[in-house]
Amino acid sequence: KGFVFEKTPYLNGGFVFFVNQDNPVDSLTVKQLHDIYAGKITNWKEVGGADTEIVPYQRPNNSGSQTGMYHYVIPEDEIMEAPIEMKIADMGGIIDAVASYENSEGAIGYSYYYYVMSMHYTDQIKLLEIDGIAPSDETIADGTYPLINPSYAIISAATPKDSVVRDILAWLVSEEGQETAREAGYVPRLQK
Repeated sequence: KGFVFEKTPYLNGGFVFFVNQDNPVDSLTVKQLHDIYAGKITNWKEVGGADTEIVPYQRPNNSGSQTGMYHYVIPEDEIMEAPIEMKIADMGGIIDAVASYENSEGAIGYSYYYYVMSMHYTDQIKLLEIDGIAPSDETIADGTYPLINPSYAIISAATPKDSVVRDILAWLVSEEGQETAREAGYVPRLQK
């Protein structure tokens, strides 16, 4: 219909996987994650860990984390059906389940970096490297971490150059705007 959007990236997020802090596995590939959640890899010894059954927690289909799982790791029609006790409704619950005593040795879960690090942090879990790259402010900001979910400011391309909307957009990507995002716990996207 002739309407054109202008898209400006200003934050990066990361889709992360975590295990109990005592799990010896530090890194998995996207393919290994796919196979764990497809039910093809069922024991940590298959990916360099202890001889322990993998307990792969999931989120409900209507959650953002589950949508991320389908987008980054495994299509919905390939993921194994999780028993009801392994499908955690709230974002904090999946972190608590992996960190807790029960099933924690073999547990794995997923969420978004911001949530895990800023809203529900616990030292009872550790974030896994994905394809050999650890999720961190630096690797998420520069896009080297493989599971990045950028945030965009989207405006009409016809927005006048002297519009307050463009002033806000300019502030979002400015040093001050990016520092404000960092102070709020987000990961600014390195501007290229």
